[in-house]
Amino acid sequence: MRKLMFAAIAAVVALALYACDNYDAPTSLRNAFYDKYPTAVDVEWEKKRGYAVADFTLPGQGECEAWYTKGGEWVMTKYDIKYSELPQAVRQAFESEYGAQTPVDDVERVERNTGDVIYFIEATIVVNGYLTDIYLDYAPDGTLLRTAVDVEDYDGIYYYLP
Repeated sequence: MRKLMFAAIAAVVALALYACDNYDAPTSLRNAFYDKYPTAVDVEWEKKRGYAVADFTLPGQGECEAWYTKGGEWVMTKYDIKYSELPQAVRQAFESEYGAQTPVDDVERVERNTGDVIYFIEATIVVNGYLTDIYLDYAPDGTLLRTAVDVEDYDGIYYYLP
């Protein structure tokens, strides 16, 4: 009986995970995506918080995520970038607050359909003697928009959804 119960639970969990991760985007949405990103490769679609999200790679640029409404309107795109690709004002703001030697784990640029650009920096700092993850969102001029410290599975992009 236990084996049967375990198998049933495992099947339900596997099906739920598969359903959450895979999304068969309609042709109109795929066409709109390829109009915007004609060189995109390794495209995979999924649903996140009611949005259609394309995970893809742009040759020479790296991994990206494009977010669309159910109606096919582009909302924003997140690009993985290098720290050296940050605007000088963002690097200066970060380094003046945390130091040039602070380990940076991840850097992303988000372009929104409003014309805004936001830069995300994930770094590791010492707080009360412990290594702690810090998440910082900056405007291109170096203005700090948001900060989150030691948040499990933090993804600041959700804050900027319409």
